[in-house]
Amino acid sequence: MNAITTTPSNAIAAPGNGAGELIHRIADDVKTIARDEVELVTQELAHTARAAAADAAVVVLGGIVALIGFGLLCVAAVVAIEPLIGSLALRLVIMAAVYMIAGGAIAAKLAVKLKRDAVPNLSLAITQAKHTVEDIKQGLAR
Repeated sequence: MNAITTTPSNAIAAPGNGAGELIHRIADDVKTIARDEVELVTQELAHTARAAAADAAVVVLGGIVALIGFGLLCVAAVVAIEPLIGSLALRLVIMAAVYMIAGGAIAAKLAVKLKRDAVPNLSLAITQAKHTVEDIKQGLAR
């Protein structure tokens, strides 16, 4: 996206300019300010979306690697508990339950983190909008 460029018109009335011209210039400046504020918010939201997408990609990749590793660990555990539980089917069911519970807990924890991180940081846009409103109020009070 393009950088935000605000080029307010010269709102000070020159000799010979009427009040209508001054009001027209002020209205144009307010339109420009509003357009720039919307663009700033759009950029903040796009930045947040890109960060959330990158975090999600890392989580998915890490999750795949973790699932493979945990699956291999479960296979090793099935073999290791053979002296305690003779039935292969029962050992597989037990480890499948452990696998599902652990995977569900990890997925829930990561979903909470992603939800928390996906909130856009609009503090800069809000601060600039407040300053803009104050500047407009001061300019109209003169």
